[in-house]
Amino acid sequence: MLHSSLLWVEGGRLSRRDYRFATGAMREGRLLRAFTRMVGISCLALAGLVGILQFHPAGPSGVVPRSVQAAVLLSAVVIGLRWLMGPWPRYHQALAFLLWADGAVAIVVATMSTPESRLCTTVYMLLPGGFAGFLLGGRILAAHCGFCAALIAGITGWAVVWEHARFFGLFVYYMPALIWAVVLPLGGLVLIDIGRRSIRTTARSAHYDPLTGLRNRRGMYAAAATAIRKTSPAVVTIAVCDIDRLKDVNDGQGHAAGDAALMAMAQRLKSVARDDEITARIGGDELVLIAFGRNHDHIAVLVDRLAPMTWAEVDGVALTASIGVASHHTDDLHFSLDDLLRRADGAMYEAKRAGGATHVVDGPAPSSVAPTG
Repeated sequence: MLHSSLLWVEGGRLSRRDYRFATGAMREGRLLRAFTRMVGISCLALAGLVGILQFHPAGPSGVVPRSVQAAVLLSAVVIGLRWLMGPWPRYHQALAFLLWADGAVAIVVATMSTPESRLCTTVYMLLPGGFAGFLLGGRILAAHCGFCAALIAGITGWAVVWEHARFFGLFVYYMPALIWAVVLPLGGLVLIDIGRRSIRTTARSAHYDPLTGLRNRRGMYAAAATAIRKTSPAVVTIAVCDIDRLKDVNDGQGHAAGDAALMAMAQRLKSVARDDEITARIGGDELVLIAFGRNHDHIAVLVDRLAPMTWAEVDGVALTASIGVASHHTDDLHFSLDDLLRRADGAMYEAKRAGGATHVVDGPAPSSVAPTG
């Protein structure tokens, strides 16, 4: 029971991640509006289909089936207009829409007059299947396809047992239904998943440094912009760490030793950084940590946490680092991440001129030089 609950929770996390990924990709490509229009038009098309079925010989027969399909028609119009005129849905709203779509098509299927028409109508399950696979991910699509398979099996079994239809005689109806409603969506998911993995790999290589695993300059700016939007107003603090005399290590022991030293310092920086802080390598041997706080009081705590960065030993070689720290409030009209980075960089060079293995704080107070070792 506990294992099943954990799988359900993990599946929900994966579905949310897939939803965020698809939403972000469409927003980046300016495709959100086109997607909402496509879904809205599909809902209105379902309403039109249900309307036409009222006049078809294989359509609903009797007051109750017709009334049920009329309710589906009205709901499809309302939900279609919501997609066309409303905002982009949240994750739970998208999930609720899929449940409605599956239920609406299943109701239309169940109220058709003949086994053949019921099985033919299940083909329209391909549309919510595509929605689930593209926007909500594999686990949700698997549940949708399981529902479709059960629906097709139930219709076929009912027809054979209660309506005396021949199982093989229905083959030309239930097999295409299974292919379109179950097999094709699952096959499409494989292609979608491969595409997502490829895009994630490309995106990571564009935002992360391959040597240290830290963000690169582009990734740092992107993460900082997102964090500032979420935490604003806030005090942003940037610490620039530069390894002292790394060139001597490269010249004396080779670039492999220099890379090892840089990776060791990067690991140390990641170990002192908190979950909501950003770490990056912005070129050469310069490492950056960006922290966020409500006021300037957090700077002293940050400097204390950075103390292990000023000295390290890698393969018997003692390394030191110079650290420059600068902060600024995002409420200030003159706030600029570039300017803040330049100030922190200048403070770092001031620490180097002081002999290295120290830090310089260029914050709201005048710059001060203090050893951290």
